[in-house]
Amino acid sequence: MNAGAFGGELSRVVTAIRGVEREGRIARLSGETIGFAYRRTTLPPQFVVTEVELCLHRGEPAEMAAVMERAQRKRHQNQPHGYPNAGSIFKNPPGAYAGRLIEAAGLKGRTQGKACISEHHANFIVNTGGASATDVKCLMEQVQHAVWEKHQVWLEPEVRLVGEWNEE
Repeated sequence: MNAGAFGGELSRVVTAIRGVEREGRIARLSGETIGFAYRRTTLPPQFVVTEVELCLHRGEPAEMAAVMERAQRKRHQNQPHGYPNAGSIFKNPPGAYAGRLIEAAGLKGRTQGKACISEHHANFIVNTGGASATDVKCLMEQVQHAVWEKHQVWLEPEVRLVGEWNEE
């Protein structure tokens, strides 16, 4: 995944990754061959990343500390805290913000079991205590359908669901 926030992405600093291929071979992939895109990469199927090589740039310590503090303040102001969550649940569609679409669909505070769409930021699903993966997945599906009905936009998950799921 090409994680990012506040205008930055990992793709800008990753020079290579090392990992284990499905067949058990160890491989090193250069940054140019990883296929970075918005919140994704094109790694081989079942590739397990074991190491990431980064190329970071030096900066003035005071300036870097100020940038970090601004990012932390913005994150604290705009994202939920106090409950476990998996970060942003949906990718931002072109020209829009997933959280704003979810909020405009009237979904803030909607619950499924112990999973709840955050009142603080609608693109976060928080665990209010004992939520199951199925609670979260069902809530994600409710959001997708409600946003489609309201805005004709299908939200693509930013999180990757793993495991086996009953299709109902």
